[in-house]
Amino acid sequence: MTKKEIISLILLIVVVGYGAWTWINRSYSETKKDLDLLDTVVTISATSKSKDIGTQIDSVFAYIRTFEDIFDDYNPQSWVYKVNNSQGKRYPMNPDAYELLCVADSLYQLTDGAFDITIKPLYDLWGFSKINEYGADTLNLAPPDSMLIKETLKNIGFNRIRYNKQYIKIPQGMQITFGALAKGYALEKAREYMENHKFISGIIDCTSGMTFFGHKHYQIVSIKHPRANAGMQTIGNFKIKNGSLSTSGDYQLYFEYNGQRYHHILNPFTGYPVENVYSVTVINPSATWADGLSTALFLLPPDQAIEALKYYPDSNAVIFYQENDQIVSLKTLGMKALDWHDEQ
Repeated sequence: MTKKEIISLILLIVVVGYGAWTWINRSYSETKKDLDLLDTVVTISATSKSKDIGTQIDSVFAYIRTFEDIFDDYNPQSWVYKVNNSQGKRYPMNPDAYELLCVADSLYQLTDGAFDITIKPLYDLWGFSKINEYGADTLNLAPPDSMLIKETLKNIGFNRIRYNKQYIKIPQGMQITFGALAKGYALEKAREYMENHKFISGIIDCTSGMTFFGHKHYQIVSIKHPRANAGMQTIGNFKIKNGSLSTSGDYQLYFEYNGQRYHHILNPFTGYPVENVYSVTVINPSATWADGLSTALFLLPPDQAIEALKYYPDSNAVIFYQENDQIVSLKTLGMKALDWHDEQ
């Protein structure tokens, strides 16, 4: 064999080898949306070795819907609806609900009772459940009568719930909601589902929360400006490779009355919306904990919220709030490592 033939053979082997490597490691990417899931728009961007990636993503949406069927407060067939109508009797526990009850219990303790999933009667009294269905502009909502608020507060108190892995029992007249946890939990379980079904990488976005996995490069995430008049004006951004984040904001569900904004994050001690906090974003490996912590920290004064997060050393947060009629921020030290940039 001549030198020229040897070189040609080597080149052929290289080309064939590269082609085989490319074929073995080929991948397909797609982005799909579900416009009516978890009371919001859920977007999944994923990469897989399967040509049928679109169908794979559809199966993820279907999987997420199974959690909606458990935690939807207003679906008569859901587990939480049946618990809320159990007339003070024991009701069989759901294993996913048990996980969230344990998280809710921890956050209740962390906030000295400010994070309380028995807030539902108060939430309904304010009309926020109607906003979800009809929109604030069509309802002409006003703050409830103060005596009604005072009366409703009598049916709030997570410490009165009794639960274990077998059953839950809530006093008659009380109701629970997993609104501050269920989206994050659904995202976390969906991410695990995708990892187990051989997705290479993915991003699941439900507007107020996101989770990332399988990425080799950092993604830039921007936080919405809490007082943006229109469009998608942002107030800051940071980098994340894999993990989860959640934002709780006073702009996500609210109505205005006599020039004042009333939002859905309610103080269970006063019965009124938390004042002077605009938004809280939490980054955590767990989408469930990111979701719960963003609401829990919203319920605390910003300096106390940042201090409380020290119990979760794998978490970071940025809080925007009002001080001297200005929007100011307070951040954990770890946000610097995430390359935080202010956009104000």
